[in-house]
Amino acid sequence: MAEAASRLRVGEWFQGPTGSGQGGWTAHRLRLAAGRPVTVAIRAPIPIERDLEIVDAPGDDGWWLVDPTDPGTPVLEAAPWTPDVPDTDPIGIVDAALAGRRFPYADPHPVPHCFSCGNQPDSMQVHAGPLDDGRWATDWTVPWWATNPDGTVDEGVLWAAIDCAQAWYVGKGNAGEHGVTVQFAVEVVLPLVAGATYALVAWAGDYPAGWNGRKRGACGAVFDERGHCVARSRSFWVEPIPSG
Repeated sequence: MAEAASRLRVGEWFQGPTGSGQGGWTAHRLRLAAGRPVTVAIRAPIPIERDLEIVDAPGDDGWWLVDPTDPGTPVLEAAPWTPDVPDTDPIGIVDAALAGRRFPYADPHPVPHCFSCGNQPDSMQVHAGPLDDGRWATDWTVPWWATNPDGTVDEGVLWAAIDCAQAWYVGKGNAGEHGVTVQFAVEVVLPLVAGATYALVAWAGDYPAGWNGRKRGACGAVFDERGHCVARSRSFWVEPIPSG
């Protein structure tokens, strides 16, 4: 195992599933450490409020996020990625907002404490709903708190938001189950603007439609008010095994 390259601590606020870090947000932190486009595999629940280490993967082929108490078992794995997300038609902000109002999982909410899509008042409220064409969408406003000192936007909020939009699309056909992200990658095409509102869209992309047993793929896109695509994403999911 290579010497630790850097450390990462996921704060309690940045939860996804209750008690663990949000996958998109944490994957973006690994992408920052890599310094290049990556696809990130999520291998285990992401510990919160614990010092984790980002290290070179064995064989120097990518990067791992590890818990120092178990350094041989990655929490996240990142590998170099050449963006290859298919295109989809743009959607207006108003239509995306109307789709978001059809969000079907408000009660019970499967991830109530997620800072991106939870039901607490100060979450980013990424609550996607169905469009007539089979895609899912919602509007999303970049929070001002995500502004960096140099005026740019911390793209971790984008990774989190588009992750959650795809999660709702993926879960729609499985009796309300919320899929768990196991692979995630984002290509940012244009810089975000703090306080601006965007349309998030999720669809099957180039994956087969529907579930294959407990597995499913999805793609995502983010459009600005003029219909320009500012980001694309692809992801892979599994259905949680029912407890008991």
